Amino acid sequence: MLELITDPAKITPQWLTQALRCSGHLAAGEVSSASYSMIGTGKMGDNARFELTYSDAGEDAPATVIAKLPAADETARAMAGARGAYYSEVMFYQQLAAKTAMRTPDIYANLLSEDRASFILLMEDLSPAEPGSQFVGESPQRTRLAMSEVAKLAAAFYGDAELARVDFIMTAARDDGGAFGQELLQQNWPIFLERFGHGINEECQRFGDYYVNHHSDFVMSYSGPKTLAHGDFRSENILFTDNEAWTVDWQTITASTPLTDLAYFMGGSVDIEDRRKIERDLVAEYAELLASEGVVIDASTCWKLYCAQAMHGLMITILGACFSEADERSDAMFLTMIQRHLQHCVDLDAKAYIA
Repeated sequence: MLELITDPAKITPQWLTQALRCSGHLAAGEVSSASYSMIGTGKMGDNARFELTYSDAGEDAPATVIAKLPAADETARAMAGARGAYYSEVMFYQQLAAKTAMRTPDIYANLLSEDRASFILLMEDLSPAEPGSQFVGESPQRTRLAMSEVAKLAAAFYGDAELARVDFIMTAARDDGGAFGQELLQQNWPIFLERFGHGINEECQRFGDYYVNHHSDFVMSYSGPKTLAHGDFRSENILFTDNEAWTVDWQTITASTPLTDLAYFMGGSVDIEDRRKIERDLVAEYAELLASEGVVIDASTCWKLYCAQAMHGLMITILGACFSEADERSDAMFLTMIQRHLQHCVDLDAKAYIA
């Protein structure tokens, strides 16, 4: 049985050989050597790229693989384990990935500890595809690539009653109508403002004040058919080439509206001025994409859901910042994201769609 290893320095050629053989990706030979380097900027997990050499293996054996591991950041790791983030990602690849045409990496090994606080994913290295950056607003072309992918996900699970019966899929409302989430936001919003308030304009801060006191109204406002949402569908969780995109980091999957992921991407991963110019057209295009996948929602309804779901990014950004250790890059990222998400809500008068 394959051992669960979470320290990349302890991942041996023998372990990699066993993982690749068990998954059917190494028909002959063995891994003779492996070296790694840490990659990525994720907060909830760490990633290592392994370069492999083989003895007597075929040409199809992967030259590199990616190991995804628990976060080295103790605060982030504890939070991720406690809220089931690692469990969600492992189970997504085990049970759900094959049910959608959305592009995701092939998985070579997928292990979770009994207490669900530790895991390892060994997966396909998709380079030269590269993740986007939260600091650089995505272009209309890459936004459309992302939108095309997330339409496949939304359509594949739209109206699926099984989503409510699966324990690794979160729901913002929980069993308390969102009360626990609202309490967390009310507790942490002042702390967040101490760190980031200098970069938030008065109008946006007022919206933030409103949101943290009405989070439960937001999460209870949608009563239509739900689908599987990635939950953190932003540019740094998407690997792009010129004409393709793959989605990774499935630790925040949730049952939500079919517009949740698009609204979150547009609000946090597109420059504010660019987003204002293209969002109406893109939401209409998205309705057409859904229809092509068999889910018919008229453009007007899509727009209303999109406007309401502009608020989806607020809780993720506020609590994500407060529950992880501060550092220069992540603080700059969280500030960029909250500026964009709050302005998105203000521009669309998002609260009017949940009244």
